[in-house]
Amino acid sequence: MRINSKNLLVYFLLVLAGSAVGFLVGGYTGTEFGISVITNSSLNKDAQDVQTHVGVLRSLRKGETNAAIEQIEFYIDDALVIFDPNEPYPGLDQRTIDQVNAAIKTAYDYRQEFPRQSSRSRIDEMVINLFKKHNLEEQ
Repeated sequence: MRINSKNLLVYFLLVLAGSAVGFLVGGYTGTEFGISVITNSSLNKDAQDVQTHVGVLRSLRKGETNAAIEQIEFYIDDALVIFDPNEPYPGLDQRTIDQVNAAIKTAYDYRQEFPRQSSRSRIDEMVINLFKKHNLEEQ
């Protein structure tokens, strides 16, 4: 088979069309996957939050105030640890950064008023280090 300019143009257009279709299908599939990961993560977190809050409510309804307080303290510690990644989270907007910083400051102020040591010394250390990174020193 001899390749002439007409055949070459047809091959080129077929490759170009195949590339375009591949790009569109790949982009769509990648976007769907990304949305799925975000949705799953968000729903998983919300489901865990509901379970935590119901546990706290149960303790309060039973008059087990100390157990409820400890459940909330654990919840706060776990959230604070996530605010301190090894590397900064990429792509956070200023509103999110401000909310995270406000949450850290609020937790620090609370812990100054009501200091505690949990049964998880490693987590306690991580929380203290987070406060230090944000120039909030233990008093």
